[in-house]
Amino acid sequence: MGLRKWVSRPMGGHKMGVEDLTRGDEGVPVARRRRWALQTIDAAPFQAWVVVVAGIGFLTDSFGLFALNVVTPMIGYVYWSDNRDSDGVPEIPQSIKTGMMCATLAGTMLGQVAFGFAADVLGRRKMYGLELVIIIVGSMLMIMSSNGERNSMNVGGWLITWRAVMGVGIGADYPLSAVITSEFAPRRYRARMLSWVFFAQPLGQLLANVLSFAAVQGFKSQITNTELSCGVDDLKCFRAIDRLWRLVVGIGIIPAVIALVFRFTIPESPRYKLDVLRNVQTTFEDTKNYFGSPGLNPEGGEMDTLTGTAGTMSPTLVPNTSSRRSSSSSEIAPGDVIDSDGESDHRRSEEYHPAPSPAPPQVPLGDPNYVPPLASWEDAKKFFIHEGNWLYLAGTSLSWLFLDFAFYGLGLSSPDIVRHIWQDPKKPRENVFSSLRDNSLHTLIMVSIGATIGGAAMIKVIKYASPKVIQFWGFLVLAALFIVTGSAWTKLLDNSRSGLIVLYVLSQIAFNLGPNVTTFIIPAEIFPTRYRCTSHGIAAASGKLGSWLVQIFLAFAFKAKKPEDQVKWERENFGHILQVMSAFMVAGAATTYWMVPETRDHDNRSRTLEVLAGGKVVLDELNKQKRRDEDET
Repeated sequence: MGLRKWVSRPMGGHKMGVEDLTRGDEGVPVARRRRWALQTIDAAPFQAWVVVVAGIGFLTDSFGLFALNVVTPMIGYVYWSDNRDSDGVPEIPQSIKTGMMCATLAGTMLGQVAFGFAADVLGRRKMYGLELVIIIVGSMLMIMSSNGERNSMNVGGWLITWRAVMGVGIGADYPLSAVITSEFAPRRYRARMLSWVFFAQPLGQLLANVLSFAAVQGFKSQITNTELSCGVDDLKCFRAIDRLWRLVVGIGIIPAVIALVFRFTIPESPRYKLDVLRNVQTTFEDTKNYFGSPGLNPEGGEMDTLTGTAGTMSPTLVPNTSSRRSSSSSEIAPGDVIDSDGESDHRRSEEYHPAPSPAPPQVPLGDPNYVPPLASWEDAKKFFIHEGNWLYLAGTSLSWLFLDFAFYGLGLSSPDIVRHIWQDPKKPRENVFSSLRDNSLHTLIMVSIGATIGGAAMIKVIKYASPKVIQFWGFLVLAALFIVTGSAWTKLLDNSRSGLIVLYVLSQIAFNLGPNVTTFIIPAEIFPTRYRCTSHGIAAASGKLGSWLVQIFLAFAFKAKKPEDQVKWERENFGHILQVMSAFMVAGAATTYWMVPETRDHDNRSRTLEVLAGGKVVLDELNKQKRRDEDET
């Protein structure tokens, strides 16, 4: 708390970090404070600090998750030197390798659901940072794993255990980072801010591969064995590789510590305080201090109670005591009302003395004045069952499951896939150093570059197309790519490896310029505050269930009858795996079309979180109204 206050102190009239929007003056009526706070947040400028704080943690998660690809071959050289593939290269036994992957993903599922639920019950800020502590502890314990003195312990068991612990922390960050970003984000920047946060995933993946490649190069002088494995008496080679994999995993602790410090600057989510803690009476002063002085859009009125668009109701105003304008602050007075999308920089204030009138007996869903009920089993049953919002939870969960079945099937299995694509079976690998170097370099080229390009493009595209539209077409593009690549796999592998590399890179671009990002965005927008973290955690955990299932699928369903034929069998049949994945992409597109709601209106403006929180009842009414308007025109 002390650090957050120090970081957020005023410096030259400006404040660093994210301001707590829910403390302040008690002289303004409760209804007006609530409306003004929500509209002020939605009209604010891009909140870069939220993106930085959430993004650094998400980068740490990605680094920890995908570093497993990099270190798995290294660990095989050290602890399973007698377990060799068909080329004579040491490798981790398949059971241990699958166990590490599944333990990580199972821990991730547990963290997503448990921390999502806890964040809805206890608050976002109380949970935010704890997941990074778990990652730091799990990483430190993993890099201390060993067989013990004279093999008194089993290093495989320790690796699986600590990967599961790391997975809990990695999973916890999904709902927390997504929901905190969503609830702090202004309306028109919300999807872009979430895209920026998720962009940290390909950056973390890129960082893991770059640092691993650099680390291998740094140990080149110590890995001089000319064979495909370290010699029995070559302690220098064993020690170098043992230090190498621990260094790669340990580097991930650094961004986690940095992110942990940054997260002290994040206050409790304003929407959580308003909707769950009911701390409405503390809204005024900090909001005014952070967003500046009054000003009113001359063409805007109060927000329409259902659609969230500017209406024509008579505004309630207070005298304008200042006309300052700034590109870095939102200058709206608590007595003013705000253009719904924050698109206009022109606001005005004028004196008005309204006659007192009684409050309406019932405020419609989606209105900023509507105070939602507190979470309870009865309310959850009403919202998800009776009002039909189970459809949205099922839609976001299934689409994420279908996506991750393919994404992690290719991503976590990339060392084997990359080796099949790059390696000429007629030219066996040269030595230990070249094998480790090529694994990092080839993964960097095929996976990280494509993922980074797609994620960067997504930040731009999300401004012009809704997440649902991007997700639907992204699934179909991936289905087409998998069908083409799977059908031509054997021919391309024998005759055109460059064509296969291009198709693989294109699939990574399509993942991150499509459903890999939107499955993260949509659940953070469409559920009410009281269930938002839990729902996002369930959807994310469903995705990890898909990734867990694909590891079992790859490890046991597609397996050669004889171990010595495994590599040949994989080279000949992996195309069929891609064809199976294409069917999952088609299922993802169908799920998106029928079961995922649209988060934008007909003008491509993001709907407010309050409107989306109304659920199927409100969105169905908006869709009916949209169709009536189209029929009239």
